[in-house]
Amino acid sequence: MVAAIIPRYEFRIFGNNLDKIETRIKKLSEKELTRKMDSVYLLTPWKRKNNIKIREGVMDIKLLEQTHECLEQWNPLLIGKFPLKAEIIKSTVFPALGIESPVFERKEYTQKQFIKEVVSIDPDMAVAYVWKTRHAYTINECITEIAEIKVNGTSIKTICIEAEDPNKVLEARKLLGIEKDTENVNYPLALKRFIGLAPLPNDWNKIEF
Repeated sequence: MVAAIIPRYEFRIFGNNLDKIETRIKKLSEKELTRKMDSVYLLTPWKRKNNIKIREGVMDIKLLEQTHECLEQWNPLLIGKFPLKAEIIKSTVFPALGIESPVFERKEYTQKQFIKEVVSIDPDMAVAYVWKTRHAYTINECITEIAEIKVNGTSIKTICIEAEDPNKVLEARKLLGIEKDTENVNYPLALKRFIGLAPLPNDWNKIEF
């Protein structure tokens, strides 16, 4: 069963030199929580902006609802915990990926079977294994996160600001000193750039962080 969650507006950046922004976050808020988790992101080279991942054994799809200035509003849908029925994968996961569903050999799949027998053999799909250590803060009533992540073994950091009210996110971004023209990079776009499925921005070698 698909469970809807209230969509939030997000602004996210990735980099290995985020110290100035981290320092501002820690001055404005106490750390509230640290969580560690692993996720498996399902990617295609097509310009689909849905965020499809398996987190802690649960299929999770975030749909891009709309944009507001530089922000993106994402609506998370929890599809279900593995093992998943093939019919759910066919009717929900593949349409979100934007590719044609294969013929399934099983009526339901464990996560391992799904990755090995469905995803890995599909030339239109790629997998990013992501390990995260996430530190939660609150800035201007926005959920604010500093996370150290490993993408297929390569380390990088990400900072995210999110809230239901886009104006609160924009104000929090100002409080943290993030420049107005800084690109908002969601997880699917970042991961595609890391593994070569999406082109880098023209000024990629001039971005300070």
